[in-house]
Amino acid sequence: MQAYATTTWLEEHRGAGDVRVLEASIARETYDDAHIPGALWIDFHKDLLRNGDDSSGEVLTPEQYAALMERCGIAPETTVVWYGDRHSAYAIRGFWTMDFYRHPAPVHVLEGGRERWLAERRPTTADLPQAAPSSYPVPPSAADGPNRATWQQVRDAIGARKRVVLDVRSQEEYDGTNVRAARGGHVPGAAHIEWTDATSGANTLKPEAELRALFESQGVTPDRQVIAHCQLGIRAVHTWFVLKHVLGYPDVRNYDGSWQEWGNRADSPIER
Repeated sequence: MQAYATTTWLEEHRGAGDVRVLEASIARETYDDAHIPGALWIDFHKDLLRNGDDSSGEVLTPEQYAALMERCGIAPETTVVWYGDRHSAYAIRGFWTMDFYRHPAPVHVLEGGRERWLAERRPTTADLPQAAPSSYPVPPSAADGPNRATWQQVRDAIGARKRVVLDVRSQEEYDGTNVRAARGGHVPGAAHIEWTDATSGANTLKPEAELRALFESQGVTPDRQVIAHCQLGIRAVHTWFVLKHVLGYPDVRNYDGSWQEWGNRADSPIER
């Protein structure tokens, strides 16, 4: 999958009938003020999390996923471009969801996101588009897909030589001084690299050589299966994208249950 779409490509193709643009930014107000013409608003919590709120980071059910596609006017043959702010983390979660359910047509993340589009003074509008509903088949369940890790897979990865659990939360969350579940701390033996350590500015990444050195310094190497997690699988999916689609690591998974699940389960081993 060609992960990035450039701003030039999107400006040339955004009006095509077989291309759908979706914005997933932090605040609805920014979308209402100015968005890419034709782009639909995606509410991260309501539209991309199974429970519709921050009580769980789990991926949508197949039925929820198909309903979202239909509401957005997306058919199996539709090319989709996701964009947003905050290093496109919410947009990348949308990309990951469509990749998880194996959308047949191309799916992209806009390179540079909302920030680059605005900085380049490309067209925006405050008009709210209406998408004609489409027909989208409910996909097969893919609970154990290659880009997702479950609680049991994280548990099995502890101490495994060919696997590494990568915690991308803040240092305080990792240390257990910022507790956002029943218990704080980290998965025993987990490597720690805060997700924004990979970034160098507004929706930009560090050069590839610096990224490789950053991850390899913590034992996150391409010969190991990497399982990234955060609190809800949002920050972690940005790291998943960097490792898999920028650096080309072959086996990277997002633990979407993340600390919301791990820290709230009494049977989860925790280290502080």
